[in-house]
Amino acid sequence: MGLCQRWRRLRLPGLQTCRLHTAAVPAPPQWLAERLGLFEELWAAQVKKLASVAQKEHRTIKISLPGGQRVDAVAWSTTPYQLAQQISSTLADTAVAAQVNGELYDLERPLETDSDLRFLTFSSAEGKAVFWHSSTHVLGAAAEQLLGAVLCRGPSTECGFYHDFFLGKERTVRGSELPALERICQELAAAAQPFRRLEASQDQLRQLFKDNPFKLRLIEEKVTGPTAIVYGCGMLVDLCRGPHLRHTGQIGGLKLLTAEYTRRGFSEVKTPILFSTKLWEVSGHWEHYQEDMFALQPPDSDRLSSSLSDHATSHPADTLALKPMNCPAHCLMFAHRPRSWRELPLRLADFGALHRAEASGSLGGLTRLRCFQQDDAHIFCAPDQLETEIQGCLDFLRSVYTVLGFSFRLALSTRPSSFLGEPCLWDQAEQVLQRALEEFGEPWELNPGDGAFYGPKASVSLLQIDVHLRDALGRPHQCGTIQLDFQLPLRFDLQYKGQAGAPERPVVIHRAVLGSVERMLGVLAESCGGKWPLWLSPFQVVVIPVGTEQEEYAREAQRRLQAAGLVCDLDADSGLTLSRRVRRAQLAHYNFQFVVGQKEQSKRTVNIRTRDNCQLGERDLTEAVQRLQELQNTRVPNAERVF
Repeated sequence: MGLCQRWRRLRLPGLQTCRLHTAAVPAPPQWLAERLGLFEELWAAQVKKLASVAQKEHRTIKISLPGGQRVDAVAWSTTPYQLAQQISSTLADTAVAAQVNGELYDLERPLETDSDLRFLTFSSAEGKAVFWHSSTHVLGAAAEQLLGAVLCRGPSTECGFYHDFFLGKERTVRGSELPALERICQELAAAAQPFRRLEASQDQLRQLFKDNPFKLRLIEEKVTGPTAIVYGCGMLVDLCRGPHLRHTGQIGGLKLLTAEYTRRGFSEVKTPILFSTKLWEVSGHWEHYQEDMFALQPPDSDRLSSSLSDHATSHPADTLALKPMNCPAHCLMFAHRPRSWRELPLRLADFGALHRAEASGSLGGLTRLRCFQQDDAHIFCAPDQLETEIQGCLDFLRSVYTVLGFSFRLALSTRPSSFLGEPCLWDQAEQVLQRALEEFGEPWELNPGDGAFYGPKASVSLLQIDVHLRDALGRPHQCGTIQLDFQLPLRFDLQYKGQAGAPERPVVIHRAVLGSVERMLGVLAESCGGKWPLWLSPFQVVVIPVGTEQEEYAREAQRRLQAAGLVCDLDADSGLTLSRRVRRAQLAHYNFQFVVGQKEQSKRTVNIRTRDNCQLGERDLTEAVQRLQELQNTRVPNAERVF
């Protein structure tokens, strides 16, 4: 997941208003704090015990990987995650769990004997189950913290999860509590809390869950051996076999800018990838854009007859096409029931995959693909709401580009001579866009007659504001866009009941801030030269122990950094010298390397280096973590120099 994790954690201007990261969380119930205190005691004892076992049973073990590859590891020390890092950083980022001799394993759980090892990713059914079940724990933690809930069952499903909990007699979750519950879930995910696996005795289990009758009954009925597994995550402690993700920061994937979309009144939706070509005929895409679409027929459908093969636009009734854009599907969503003026503006955001049959010669890296994602959104509004909505779109653009460090310029493309519709309506719309641009206060230019459709070879026009951003090297890129559309509402016969009770037709605003997410990542990567600023970096910190004796302290430092919401890895590869591991971290562009030796372990400090091999010296661990948090939250572009 790597870089996607950092994207999901973009902190935009205005988030302080919705208090996503600063919302006052209610003081946890007393029993929660007591349970956490007991868990920490048991956890510290287990860490000490495992360190002793690792020292006594230090030996080389053989690990068999898929494809016949065999590698060496150290019993009770090497973890599946460390082996994944040795194989590739991509595997380490995308793995969610491991399978060791057929048993599901946490990635941070040390290997004990010779093993057959397989890594699980989200693409597998087992990997999905681990991901969704880990998400369940985040929801349970939020319910305990906000509602004082008594947790019951929290299983994963094929495509998600749910959690049962008890709030008291005749007490249910109120609708007004859902936003706060979601907010706490987001905060827990952003904090990258590690999932910690604890083996507890039956007496310890009863102490941990003395305030939860459901868990006590479960212990009596299901725990038949002397011990059972408990997981801790933040303040949550739950009886569970596992495995789980390494930390909650892996939850979310590409939930790009979700918080900002929510704050601005957008509803995130998901629409199918395949639609009948009848839909694209209604929208006009089949006539003007079919050469750039992927069309296919179901396996049991009849093939085109030879008599139809000469007609370019002919197709069997059951021909399907991959969607190249989301707007027709969003029109169907608007039209699926009667609408009232009170519902407008209706703002729909969609991050689904789009497919376009680009010519092979036009493809290039991340900047032009046949399958990509957009931060695509459509606003259905009344004509008198247009100016306000356009201003909101422009403000959204500025807030995001400011965070990413981009300057930009705007261009207004007006209707071409081949436009359809009433001239007075287009004149009015052009005046609205010009007023919005003038009030926005940023420079803009006019491109008369340069309005466009959704693709080439089109005759139906849109009013359009193109956004040309410039990266750190001053190179221009066209990413975001705002388009004003009067034709789709006509084609789909979209209506709403106006204030006077008569049917009226909405206007559609097509709007993207990033444009293609992949292209934006490419632009950012080139702009940064591969050296991502700390707040956006997928490789923020790596902790490097000098020897095996410092590995447990290094893991503690890693957990402290992850708990603070930082992306942190551990390089305890005993097969390489310290200088080789430091050099490897610098070549991977880790912003910081925390080296810990015997002196640092005894003084609870870290020796800090940057990716440019600048030695910052020895710092207190707690102070170093707090400083990195501060630099991340303020989004400084040069954290390595100002540390």
